[in-house]
Amino acid sequence: MDDDSPLFGVDLYNARRLRWLTPPPDLPPPDSNSPSSSRRRLEQVLSAPDAITSDDVWFGSVEKIWKGLSAGGKLKRRLPMRLVVKIVHAAWVRDQTWPAGAVVQDDDELDVLPPPAPKLVPISAPSSGISTPG
Repeated sequence: MDDDSPLFGVDLYNARRLRWLTPPPDLPPPDSNSPSSSRRRLEQVLSAPDAITSDDVWFGSVEKIWKGLSAGGKLKRRLPMRLVVKIVHAAWVRDQTWPAGAVVQDDDELDVLPPPAPKLVPISAPSSGISTPG
């Protein structure tokens, strides 16, 4: 999709959705080897029960990653979404976007991807105008 395209509304949504769901051709394959030592350390640090609120965790590694992500930077290596969510959660607790002590139930079903969103199809408005309930 060309960003200068005159698309709007449903057509723009569908074009952007298609672009979002299509991986770039130069995307390297996922790491087939074991994770790097820095990723293993990050996983270990973020697995601690108080990781989200810990100053040691925040200033030790998470702050730098968050600053890069929030500034629009790209990760040098891929991270699983569960780690990225923990990093974002820690940042939101720090800046009080996420209420302190708020808990979301950890559910196994959250690891299952939802079915793809349906493609939107434009509908025609009635020729007589907008109908109202009678």
